[in-house]
Amino acid sequence: MLMPIPIRSRFKRCALALLLPVFSAPTYAGTLDLRVAAASEELFRGLVQNNSATGILRADYRFASRVYIGSRLLNNRSAGGAQFDAYAGYAQGVVLFDLIPVGLDAGINVSAYGGDRQGPQQRDLDWAEAYFSVDSGPLRGTLAFAPDYFGTGAAAWRAAGQLRWPFTPTFDATAVLGWNDGDGVRRHTAIRGGGAAYADYSLVLTRQLPARFAIYGQISGASQRLDDSARARGLIGLRWRWGAQLP
Repeated sequence: MLMPIPIRSRFKRCALALLLPVFSAPTYAGTLDLRVAAASEELFRGLVQNNSATGILRADYRFASRVYIGSRLLNNRSAGGAQFDAYAGYAQGVVLFDLIPVGLDAGINVSAYGGDRQGPQQRDLDWAEAYFSVDSGPLRGTLAFAPDYFGTGAAAWRAAGQLRWPFTPTFDATAVLGWNDGDGVRRHTAIRGGGAAYADYSLVLTRQLPARFAIYGQISGASQRLDDSARARGLIGLRWRWGAQLP
């Protein structure tokens, strides 16, 4: 059984509102997607989060109306010991000029952290971010905006491009290049030695295995020195995924 995680009061109502339909999901038509993963590290936009093994539990529910909700729980040594994400959005497919299929996705993500604040980050790190993405085939572009980035009291934004390429039905690669800017980014990275806007990059290779398992590896880095060194960091993980169509 998962132990409860302290969540800052200003996010309690929002998180509960996002998660309540998950627990009552069988009463709504849609698709339930559960994922459990263990990885050697957690990397976020070029930043190392743990410097140790990471466990991740994720649940998503997509309604027939194209509305989706989800949550993610993982350990996070760099911020409070545990991280809880809750998100909700709407995804819609359209065809441009009766020729090009395009997917549109917009939503909001809330991140809250448990435990006591340690070290130089003596502030409330809980934050929320709105996002909008457009995808077509293997390509996706995303814009995100946070009015209070990691509790810095300043706004930040990110633009990212993604390319996902399936080499075989069981093996694919996903490459991401992002640009992070705004006063919130500068204040947050200043604690880690950056203090400037920066680009981040990552490459994830995934191989599907029998019994709904998958093994994946990731290499990620940034244009600025944000961690102990400027070099790229890597991780390897194992994921189990289960999905079901609910009435």
